[in-house]
Amino acid sequence: MSTATMTEVAVHDAAHLVGSIDFNSIGEVEARRIMSYEHKALGYRPPPGSLASQAQAEAAKHPKGGPSPPDPALLKKAALNDAAKIESERGHPIPKTTVVDGIDFSNITEAEARKLMSEEHKALGYRPPPGSIAASAQAAAAKHPEGKSEIKIDPQVLTEAAIKDAARISTERRSRSASPPQVDVNKVSVEDQKKLQSLETKLLDSTAGTVSAAAQSANATKEID
Repeated sequence: MSTATMTEVAVHDAAHLVGSIDFNSIGEVEARRIMSYEHKALGYRPPPGSLASQAQAEAAKHPKGGPSPPDPALLKKAALNDAAKIESERGHPIPKTTVVDGIDFSNITEAEARKLMSEEHKALGYRPPPGSIAASAQAAAAKHPEGKSEIKIDPQVLTEAAIKDAARISTERRSRSASPPQVDVNKVSVEDQKKLQSLETKLLDSTAGTVSAAAQSANATKEID
């Protein structure tokens, strides 16, 4: 199984295992953050039905939030993605070179662009082509190498974005179909299982229920037999 194919499988797993933001864990602090991020991205107050307005309504029910509040980086990414969706629906899409998967290219530094390039290169198994998030980030960073010192992008956000974009590229090159590659876990080698697990670990808190976990179980059964 190629590295790019494994990346597709990992991203597909993550998409199914990671749901949207749990509003039960959102408090007033988190709701204000979402509103701030989305307001800045849109340039106007998020409308009814937006992620920000939903978060505020839910936070009003439990102002202090839940015992495990969402990571601020995830809140920002969700807010920026929702802003992009709203603008797209209104016929004014946010340029891809400005905000991609929660990454603001107007502030990205050369170091962060290199991180994206490195992660996407590893996820694809070859250098990311023109049009990839890594290539776009490098072009944007060249205009402002130092970025904004007070604004740092979480390395985990960069890693996730790179892996997801690598999966997109692999899917487009493999087939016009959006369906994920079919994997027979009984035929996944131990080496490929470990590589797949490594990719899934970058996207998920736990690999329980993933293809890599199933492949690991299958390989363990083979050893017993």
